[in-house]
Amino acid sequence: MRRFFLVTLLPFFLTQCATITSGTSQSILVDVINAPGSICRGTDNKGRQYMWVETPASATVHKGDGPMTLICEKEGFEKTTMTFDEGLTGATFGNILIGGGIGILVDTMSGAAQEYPSQVRLVMKPVKKAPQAAHDEYQKWKDKLEAEANADADDDSCPDGEECQE
Repeated sequence: MRRFFLVTLLPFFLTQCATITSGTSQSILVDVINAPGSICRGTDNKGRQYMWVETPASATVHKGDGPMTLICEKEGFEKTTMTFDEGLTGATFGNILIGGGIGILVDTMSGAAQEYPSQVRLVMKPVKKAPQAAHDEYQKWKDKLEAEANADADDDSCPDGEECQE
């Protein structure tokens, strides 16, 4: 009897790495850098809605439902919309290595194979009549976040900031 369970159930559990290790939900921290206290609403591709009240704030979301559209609002700032997507969890690659075709299918259908970024940072543009200092701060943070995004995109090019030689 014990052998029967090992032979039939063990492969089932081993091929669902992401479902077991990372689950089907996750927490996302939303940080509106220049407008703390903002209220943000997120909507995934299945129409599920999530709220982040008084940012920076965290909310638990369901994984595997495609890109999330985030709309943030605060008095004195323009409504800001951004979209972020999911990537694959590390445990999904365990399924590929072990050869768990069934596990990949189960993890993908449950959402466990995907994950959103754990933190989303954004800046909101002040309304036109806001003080110049608010516009300057917005531009500073916008430039910084764009530089970080560009640096992340270039990370796999050359080590330690050295110039690449082709």
